[in-house]
Amino acid sequence: MRRNIEATDHAFASGPVYLRINSFLRALRETRNFRNALLVRAVWKQFCRSGQLAETVRLGAGARVVNLNNSEALTIGRDSVIRGILRLERQGIIAIGESVYIGDASILSAMERIEIGQGTLVAHNVQIFDNDSHPINAEDRVNDFRKKLGYKLPRAVTIAHAPVSIGERCWLGMNSIVMKGVTIGNDTIVASGSVVVTDLPPSVIAAGNPARVVKVIAPS
Repeated sequence: MRRNIEATDHAFASGPVYLRINSFLRALRETRNFRNALLVRAVWKQFCRSGQLAETVRLGAGARVVNLNNSEALTIGRDSVIRGILRLERQGIIAIGESVYIGDASILSAMERIEIGQGTLVAHNVQIFDNDSHPINAEDRVNDFRKKLGYKLPRAVTIAHAPVSIGERCWLGMNSIVMKGVTIGNDTIVASGSVVVTDLPPSVIAAGNPARVVKVIAPS
């Protein structure tokens, strides 16, 4: 088994990805660069504190995780590669299966649950949100922003959310978006730049905004 995967092994990838790094000296040996060693070690410390990762998970230097839930809420299966950003709110859960690829600058944001099946490829700059990010009500949006600045809210705000389930062996093309409440069936491909707002069946190609089925994939 190869320890590290170089950027040249995948189009558009930014730098290599690394198996678990438990010390700065190990990071320095792997990266051969002091600054990069500090960064990669920090990334691995962050993920190890924040989730349950199989031993053969690989992380890129640009990977990030913010977990406001407990560490059991984030699970990543063996042989998966994470280059993007994972965010779990206080009740959020992210479950990533085996041999899943999450590309550079992709974002997974979970208030409820995001599940990705084994063998699925998520290209770069993909966004998967199980929530609306902000309230629909305009006044609540302002108050929610002010809360982030440290102000007390006059009342609680509501942000809509619903779980997202992405099946096995799917492929989400670059710059695509998957919105809350969506289920995508096994082996389905989402074309680049598409916005998925409703469920997609297995073994189809979907494209557009909103994404619609444009082709059925014949069994191999």
